[in-house]
Amino acid sequence: MRIRLLIAALTWAWAQDGKALFQANCASCHAVNRRVVGPALKGVHERWGNDEAEIIKFVHNSQAYINGNFKNSAYAKKLYEEYNKSVMTAFTGLSDGEIKAILDYIKAETEALAKAAPAEGASAAAGGAATAAGEGAGQVSPILWVLVIALGAIAAALLVATLALMRLLRPEPETPQPSLWDRVRPVVTSKRFLAVVVLVAFLWWVSVTTVKARSVGLHKGYQPVQPIAFSHKLHAGQYKIACQYCHVGVEKGKSATIPSTNICMNCHTYIQEGSQYGKKEIAKILESWESGKPIEWVRIHNLPDLVYFNHAQHVKVGGIACQTCHGPVEEMEEVYQYSDLSMGWCINC
Repeated sequence: MRIRLLIAALTWAWAQDGKALFQANCASCHAVNRRVVGPALKGVHERWGNDEAEIIKFVHNSQAYINGNFKNSAYAKKLYEEYNKSVMTAFTGLSDGEIKAILDYIKAETEALAKAAPAEGASAAAGGAATAAGEGAGQVSPILWVLVIALGAIAAALLVATLALMRLLRPEPETPQPSLWDRVRPVVTSKRFLAVVVLVAFLWWVSVTTVKARSVGLHKGYQPVQPIAFSHKLHAGQYKIACQYCHVGVEKGKSATIPSTNICMNCHTYIQEGSQYGKKEIAKILESWESGKPIEWVRIHNLPDLVYFNHAQHVKVGGIACQTCHGPVEEMEEVYQYSDLSMGWCINC
């Protein structure tokens, strides 16, 4: 039993090393379960006849393997032509053991995906939560509600007490009984009752006006429709693409900049069909590239003209993460304004 546990622990540690090596050397062009620049690596052992030695030779120098007379040279050449003859980097600096660690990580991820597959399908309908993010802007403070209710209760108690006293002082039966209005009128027309009503109305007006005034110019939860259905959850979350790769100005100046079409084409020159929308949305990028007409993205975050905000000062100098202001973008299918960006919100930091 101890030997089994030791072997399992060593295997887990080996897979962790493989993950780090995969992220550093392979993730820019490959994913385990999806085609990126190169093919998906799930099932790579089976496609290469479960011969890791041949895979290691290919990784060390793919061009030498394709043009040589090795066991799987024909398959490697077919793969090379299928992917537009994109030359894979020669990883001569990786040892056989490091490449084997990467292959073990791929195998472990493949098995994990196979186990997780039945659980998929319950992850739709996440977009409705975004619009509910800004519903709290117009709510009245609970303390003011308590104050209004308390003053109303006092006014009602005064009315009931007055009616009870008038009932005790009721005239003899032979005299005519006063009407309900005659009994209530002295109370509702008294200066004290009117003062309470005016005070309650004034407090209500102040509370509503204050809340509405503080929400002017705030757009928390704003989520406009974009010209292309771009998923940050897919790109930033699943593929781990850094924010700075697309928003190139975030560490250099005031504006983070909206990515131009040529940045999209760095990857979509090779990837022309998506897993969610097929070719429909990527075709819009290709059309923009071929026509030279920029994509008209709709800006989400806007600050008043009186505010000076510099992204480089906060991100590069201050070391503040993008999620601090923009929320968990890597979990958003479609981006919305996560924070209200009010003056008080900024001062808290």
